[in-house]
Amino acid sequence: MLIVLVARAACAVDFSAGVEAYARGDYEDAVEQWQALARQGDSRAQYRLAQMFADGVGVREDDRAALHWYRQAAEQGSVVARYELALMYLLGRGVRQDHSQAAYWYGGLAEDGYATAQYLLGGMYEDGTGVAKDVRRAILWYRRAAEQGSIGAQAKLGEMYLQGHGVAKDLVHAWVWFELAAAKGHEVAAMERTRLRLRLSEEELARAMRLARALSPPPIAQPVESESELDLARAPEMVRIEAGCFAMGSDPSEAGRHDNEPWHSVCVEDFSISRYEVTRGQYAAFVSETGREAPDGCQTYGDGGWGSRSGRSGRSWRDPGYAQSDDHPVACVSRDDALAYARWLSERQGQSYRLPTEAEWEYAARAGSGAARHWGDDAGRACLWGNVGDRALQRHYREWSWTIHPCSDGYVHTAPVGSYRASPYGLHDMVGNLWEWTCSAYDAAYRGAEHRCTWGGRNGVARGGSWSNSPRWARSAGRFENPVDARFDLVGFRLAHD
Repeated sequence: MLIVLVARAACAVDFSAGVEAYARGDYEDAVEQWQALARQGDSRAQYRLAQMFADGVGVREDDRAALHWYRQAAEQGSVVARYELALMYLLGRGVRQDHSQAAYWYGGLAEDGYATAQYLLGGMYEDGTGVAKDVRRAILWYRRAAEQGSIGAQAKLGEMYLQGHGVAKDLVHAWVWFELAAAKGHEVAAMERTRLRLRLSEEELARAMRLARALSPPPIAQPVESESELDLARAPEMVRIEAGCFAMGSDPSEAGRHDNEPWHSVCVEDFSISRYEVTRGQYAAFVSETGREAPDGCQTYGDGGWGSRSGRSGRSWRDPGYAQSDDHPVACVSRDDALAYARWLSERQGQSYRLPTEAEWEYAARAGSGAARHWGDDAGRACLWGNVGDRALQRHYREWSWTIHPCSDGYVHTAPVGSYRASPYGLHDMVGNLWEWTCSAYDAAYRGAEHRCTWGGRNGVARGGSWSNSPRWARSAGRFENPVDARFDLVGFRLAHD
């Protein structure tokens, strides 16, 4: 009997059991598992418990409780908890707003070498937020972050050298930092780099290029010894989703609801879905090997709207009208393009890749949540989990007339995949970045097409919203009817398999 009791006690405080309970939507069990471990000092459990209190998942939303558990985990050295704790002090969530405390926690992370904290601390010194204003110290932290590859810090240094803010005006160094940021897809940096190039002499430009190369060492090439290893490098990371039933569509009272989202019960079988959207680099490998090139033309934003049905000439996945690097999601692809990629990868990997059905996609996106989004109904928190229509977009496009999310995600157009928090199922960008093609035919009334892959037909459906979309569209139930041969600068895809 004693052995049985000991075994049960061990099971009751198993961290992985809490993870499994959370994944299947049994939040009460997850809370029970993690509370027991958190009280014993397990920083992983303390952090997960803090997240549940912060998001109101499985427990009543309680910022004070979240703050308590974040602090417990942070004091044991949890890096993610230290970041969250700093953010709570910065925003005044669960505690009186205290910028000096935020600077304290960011400062510790910055000293430990974390580039994001170094960049944020630089901003605090530049503005005098929580610390005495010190532009020279701001530059020091920006520089440390920039040398580790922080795009924001690189663009900021370019701006400071360009304006002579806290440092002697130096167009060569301004070009260097703008060049490094632009190479990773920072659009403003790319524009400034282009303008600066016209102001530099040939000698100055050559010097700037040498400096840029010195600050961006080439990646270490890993030897590829066989074709199978080459193929493995192209295979997407998949997440297994267990079978289950859920309420698909939206509650009639849900804010932003469209008429084509009737609420109905749906069940799905086990399937796998890619953790990230297919990237530009992955798609380029496919095009390089198969020679498949899309016809010229992609519908891109400009002049206050999107292009005609045939698309704007000269635009394609290679140039969707905004800067991208290979780790951004591929845009300007039709459903036919996505299916061709899936067939090619299936042949290369010996796995039957496809697009997810509409039902599979929404089941995965909800991650057990019945709210408008997997984290809840609050659209103002979208920028923690995805790249959506936001303040950065509105600042860039002065004529932008559509509703935005009341936050800033740091990107005007696409962001590198995985830039934001993962969902409870471990999936990234299920809200925002790019709309994602499904394999289902569009049916406004949901009469069964959402369960099936349809290879023919005229209109398909994409899900998830994009970098341009308002809260009404960036929801788990939001749908985008789209001709299967259409290409947009805001539509991409991710893969699935049985």
